[in-house]
Amino acid sequence: MKNQSWLTLIIFFLSANAHAFHSKNIEIFEQFDDLKMVAFIDKNDILDNPEWNPDISTPPLTIAEAIKAIKTFNKSSNSIKEIELKLLPNETKHWHYLVKTEDNTAKTKYNIYVVLMNGKVIPAIIEPQT
Repeated sequence: MKNQSWLTLIIFFLSANAHAFHSKNIEIFEQFDDLKMVAFIDKNDILDNPEWNPDISTPPLTIAEAIKAIKTFNKSSNSIKEIELKLLPNETKHWHYLVKTEDNTAKTKYNIYVVLMNGKVIPAIIEPQT
């Protein structure tokens, strides 16, 4: 009986930690051509991300600045293949760039990055093709 109580307590703490991790992150699922990707963004990073209204002003981070942030993050000069400007999921004023770069050393031949409007770069995970 005592072991069962400990087991219940351990399971409770593990599930609470898993819930806390999940609730602090936003998942982005996207597709570039035939590549499917997922990225995890901390909610605090979204709060630090400047708001933007495309009807009023230019983006807080230019495309050139987003590319520079990726090159600094990645420390390479992989060529840019595609860029999209998108709203973050369930947001109305927080935007991000989605950038696909060529990488011949990667299994998928590409890397994909989420670049927030404050210049933070978040590498995405490319799902294996089936």
